[in-house]
Amino acid sequence: MDSGMIGKIQKAKRYAEQLDRIRFDAFKVNIEGDNSGHLVSYSEGQWNCDCGFFASRGVCSHTMALERILGVMLPLPREAEPATV
Repeated sequence: MDSGMIGKIQKAKRYAEQLDRIRFDAFKVNIEGDNSGHLVSYSEGQWNCDCGFFASRGVCSHTMALERILGVMLPLPREAEPATV
């Protein structure tokens, strides 16, 4: 293996350990629920899920599971960001 590739592998490992470097802007994912699969999307700080619970509440177990998994890789909600002066 050449030294350039070794350096890239080392950098990738470091990035993977520093999750605060990664911020998701948008994605779609399928989650296999207990009863059926659901399409969950995230775009510009907003969640969406095709399940009935999300339609009535704006949050569901599918979106909450992804929030737990992704943690610091999601941007802070706008109201939680510190005010700039």
